[in-house]
Amino acid sequence: MRDLFTTGTPQTIADVLHSKDERVHRQQQLLAQFPQGTVVALKMNVPGPIKTNASLWELFAAGQRQFETQFQDAEQLQTPIVTTTSAGTEVFYVFALAGTTAKQRAMTFEDQEPLGRLFDADVFTSDQKRYSRSTMGYPVRRCFLCDRPAKECGRNRTHSVAELQAYFNQVATEVLGDD
Repeated sequence: MRDLFTTGTPQTIADVLHSKDERVHRQQQLLAQFPQGTVVALKMNVPGPIKTNASLWELFAAGQRQFETQFQDAEQLQTPIVTTTSAGTEVFYVFALAGTTAKQRAMTFEDQEPLGRLFDADVFTSDQKRYSRSTMGYPVRRCFLCDRPAKECGRNRTHSVAELQAYFNQVATEVLGDD
């Protein structure tokens, strides 16, 4: 079985928060540049302090390819922007789609087993609307380990980093094969 977490630079909470601030800034820039577009930010929810390395990037790229199949017929207003820092890899898309349509397609990807479960796709429009499952009347995402609401498990630290990483390793082995 693969072990995705043997190499890489450990990140601090401050590093992760800085990355989040940069993501928000990039989203705002794209919304200002393409006010009629819908911005979709795709990232992988990597557990623990190692957020990127060659194996995690390979897993991200496989997920990105799956994600893009949900949007293959959608007009893109901007070439996808991929950023990789020590805090992880993200890709930003701008589509000529309604926000609800983009979120429905993103949810289809997120709900795919097993790879889509590792990702979050955030959807925004220039009127500063963020599309979420709950605002669209869909149930919240479920934890991939116990089926409770994912945010509840994250907030309560219901599962150890080792348990979450074991799930990632299992998915990587299924999707990418053994090393």
